[in-house]
Amino acid sequence: MEAAKSTPGRRSSEVSIVERSRCVRDYVVARASGNCEGCKSPAPFLRANGVPYLEPHHIRRLGDGGPDDPRYVIALCPNCHRRVHSGADGAAYNVTLLQAMTQIELT
Repeated sequence: MEAAKSTPGRRSSEVSIVERSRCVRDYVVARASGNCEGCKSPAPFLRANGVPYLEPHHIRRLGDGGPDDPRYVIALCPNCHRRVHSGADGAAYNVTLLQAMTQIELT
């Protein structure tokens, strides 16, 4: 059986990048105290600087006009973050996270 062959092509496109606040990211990760704010599990590992590895997730996407505000950014483990973006229940899980944020930002 011969492997499929592919010839690389080239294309150009215009990309729009929304700048995210490092302060918001740092605040959200610190607020989580080393635990995923979705599943509540500990961060899977520490970064080289000793900070627990969690990924900031914008519950309301910046590209859709959502705010870069800690009330709409949650610290997730990689599994929960992938669940939101790639899971069959991603949209419903995102709604659950938005509801959880009302309690998270109060504490």
